Amino acid sequence: MSKRSVAGTKDDPTIQFAPLTLDGKSYKLCYSFNSIAIAESVAGCNLLRGMEKLTDLTALQFRGLLYAALTVAHPDLSVEDAGNLIRFDTYAPIMDALGEAYRLSLPDSKKKSAGATEPKSE
Repeated sequence: MSKRSVAGTKDDPTIQFAPLTLDGKSYKLCYSFNSIAIAESVAGCNLLRGMEKLTDLTALQFRGLLYAALTVAHPDLSVEDAGNLIRFDTYAPIMDALGEAYRLSLPDSKKKSAGATEPKSE
């Protein structure tokens, strides 16, 4: 009997997650190419384009990027569930967590320089 791999799942010890707490509930965010590609088809927009400049996202891109970042650790959430988390009062903490999830998805050699350029919401 073969073992089931945890690679690419919330139990994968190599994945670094960005924390996000909204309304007392904790979420773990991370990006992979697969999570972005799958979320693009569900969200119906270009998410790689949105990642180029996180401060200039459309509503579809923002919701799609949140959905993509949630899917590894929270596979049961839908894109609509991700959208329901977004409100005026949650926009800034979500944006910060998306920036951190992006930074953590980079190779170690690029993480330090990306941390200096990632936008911080006010």
